[in-house]
Amino acid sequence: MVSAATLTMNLKKIKQNIFFIYTVLTLLGALQAYALASPVNGKTFAWVQVLSLAGFLISQENARSPMQRFWQSWVFATSWLMASVWWLYISIHHFGGLPTVLTLVVIFLLCGALALYYALTISIYLHFKDEKTPWVSAALFASCWTVAELARAEFFTGFPWGAIGYAHIDSILVEWAPWVGVYGVGWIAGLMAALIAHGLSAVSKETTKPPIYIYAVAVISSMGILAIPWQVASKQSTSNFSVTLLQGNIPQDLKYTQRRAQAVQWYVDNALQAKTDLVVMPETAIPYLPQDVPDDAWGRLKRHFSSGKQAVIVGIPTHQEGSGYGNSAMGFAGNGENYIYHKQHLVPFGEFVPAYFQWFNALVNFGITDFIRGPIKPEPLVWKDQNLAIQICYEDLFGEELAKRFTLGKDKTPTALVNLSNIAWFGNTVVIPQHLNIARMRSIELNVPTVRATNSGGTAIIDASGRIQAFAKPYTQSVLEGQVHRSDGRVTWYAQWAGRWGLLPLWIFCMFVLVMSVGMNWRSRYAAQSH
Repeated sequence: MVSAATLTMNLKKIKQNIFFIYTVLTLLGALQAYALASPVNGKTFAWVQVLSLAGFLISQENARSPMQRFWQSWVFATSWLMASVWWLYISIHHFGGLPTVLTLVVIFLLCGALALYYALTISIYLHFKDEKTPWVSAALFASCWTVAELARAEFFTGFPWGAIGYAHIDSILVEWAPWVGVYGVGWIAGLMAALIAHGLSAVSKETTKPPIYIYAVAVISSMGILAIPWQVASKQSTSNFSVTLLQGNIPQDLKYTQRRAQAVQWYVDNALQAKTDLVVMPETAIPYLPQDVPDDAWGRLKRHFSSGKQAVIVGIPTHQEGSGYGNSAMGFAGNGENYIYHKQHLVPFGEFVPAYFQWFNALVNFGITDFIRGPIKPEPLVWKDQNLAIQICYEDLFGEELAKRFTLGKDKTPTALVNLSNIAWFGNTVVIPQHLNIARMRSIELNVPTVRATNSGGTAIIDASGRIQAFAKPYTQSVLEGQVHRSDGRVTWYAQWAGRWGLLPLWIFCMFVLVMSVGMNWRSRYAAQSH
């Protein structure tokens, strides 16, 4: 018979062990978020991302049941996602007015729900992996992980912030981005993590065969390459243009109240004084509807840019009778043609509220939360010999949607991406370098430069290789001027297949690997039982 004291001691050890495991998983998840962009200097750490994911896989060997594996995977993914998007607290609590506890609950529920994708797919991997075929098992893990990333990117309008491929914006793996996009880069990173985990586990158990040592050494050695900043060379044509990017740094909580008129004056005055070919203002830089802008500022802006050689792109809310409000960008150029773009991929709860969540909208105060949508394949702003593809803030997360603009015809192929953002909603936090790295990845994927005008931080000129050519200091009033270098004009493979089929080819590839891996596993088990 087991004494009560012995039973109590054993239970205490189990609890302590569980606490230790979940603490480690939480820290590994936070490390993976750190790898995407350091809060201190904004740098990415590819080797930290791969090793944190490998560490997570090693920790799963101690799981005693499928349910334990599921929850351990969920804890890791939840920690990683919460550490990546914790800045949502600022917008929901400070600007939305939701109490602190409820704000934390909302962020936890969001990240916890998204983490279910990873818990489910990783559970599939752990069930079907085969220690005898490390490369097949590693491909299975990479595919399961990528399926979760794709689901997060597409289901329920998508929230793909923090995909692991962004940690490799400065590593050699980014060379794959023009071919397979950020999720393909993430697949390769997942493959490396699984091989490292398998090699280290095999070595620690002293049961590995010589080839496994070779695999582990080869993959671990490649980590040295990942630590070296790597940039893809880009040919540049002589057809460049100059740009002025305006960063007004108008406090978000005063933008539509005490500082409203001041915002208009600052942006309009600096736009009229600019000497560059193009002037870009951030999202909702003018906090009025066009017909309500005071002191004829709107009229002066239109007259100046509609009659000269310059062009201007203005972030401004609009209203269409019978349709509603739009989060819009308006362009005026010397050709006399006015251009308007309405944001197409709206932010849930911030710019539209799903039908079954109207109750949440009643709890927070974000102002207008029901905007109209623009077309999925908007025409570019054609100006001189440029085709400017405009997106507003959150839209540059969806490279597969931007790729659709490369299917409009040769004469409408984008020559530059123009992003208008207002991330003052999230404070002077890691969100700024995170979003900047997202924009850099889009330039590499699509082989075009990007210019970004933001209200408070992340204003930059990025070339087609993803290199930052000029950058405005965050949370300062800045007028950033510089040259935008056109790329060599090549349309990448990623732009071609993603523009036509979206993320479907990646779905098919990952599901094929998954089905083949499961089939090989079943065949192996059946053969073992037969003997």
